[in-house]
Amino acid sequence: MLSLLACARTEPVRDAGPPAPLDDCTLATPLVPGVPGSPGHLIASERNPNGASELAALMRTFVDDWSAARTALEADAGVPPRFATHRKLRCAWPTVPSDRTAAFDAMARRYLDAVQAFDAAPQRERYERVLDGCKACHEATCGGPLVVIEGLRSK
Repeated sequence: MLSLLACARTEPVRDAGPPAPLDDCTLATPLVPGVPGSPGHLIASERNPNGASELAALMRTFVDDWSAARTALEADAGVPPRFATHRKLRCAWPTVPSDRTAAFDAMARRYLDAVQAFDAAPQRERYERVLDGCKACHEATCGGPLVVIEGLRSK
């Protein structure tokens, strides 16, 4: 289960530039066996000493990123773009490889659209839309992180 850790990073605001294409990391992108987070090669951490899939580890990064984004928004500070990291969602090893489906990919694309919109103009309403994307997917797949997602909401 994910845990919510406040991660107030002090990263410089970068120009997001043009959005990266979504077509280089898709449902059709072959997953490479043997990479960290692939079956049999789970990623151990303090948070999860038994190891996590590539996708689970990536989503834990997302939690930290959105926690830091919320803190920055509340402080009216600059928020660095997120898409470059989050775009890997579509081609990361899931915990259960058969969960990598067209339905998951469609939800991932909607989430990434919301991330790009947030990167273009970081504001609370767009932040909440990103979290709505997380919630929609987790309601349909793995419900465990729903409490964490709701904990990321603006106060």
